[in-house]
Amino acid sequence: MKIILAVIMFCFTLGATPVFAHGEEGHGLSIEKAWARKTSRTVSAAVYLTITNDAHDMEFLNGVSTDIANMAMIHQSREVDGVMQMDHMDTLPIAPGETLEFAPGGYHVMLMGLTKPLAEGDVFTITLDFENAGATPVIVEVTGLMGLE
Repeated sequence: MKIILAVIMFCFTLGATPVFAHGEEGHGLSIEKAWARKTSRTVSAAVYLTITNDAHDMEFLNGVSTDIANMAMIHQSREVDGVMQMDHMDTLPIAPGETLEFAPGGYHVMLMGLTKPLAEGDVFTITLDFENAGATPVIVEVTGLMGLE
């Protein structure tokens, strides 16, 4: 247990987010820089991260879940005729060698109905549901309003 905690802390000091593949090694995904901004209320928040498919097969992100919110969904923000829109995405394909970035103004994990406000320095887990890699827990770091720097 001490070794696992040491690895987690080491990864945080490098700015990487440890990924746990639900007992499955070599799933071919790298998930890094998972973060969310602090909140003042318990309404909603967005999670940002980077997913790289290092495998030789197509991968699909089919959903997300967490205990910290009543609902979690994959969304895409985009501008249409000068107006920002946010669309729910049922699935996102990730081709071999491709990196999918979840960033402000684009893809993000939308957390709705937070169970508590997110405070800077908090960490929590989301679980990404991949077609091939399966349920993959990811640790998210809560940052200040400026996000990761």
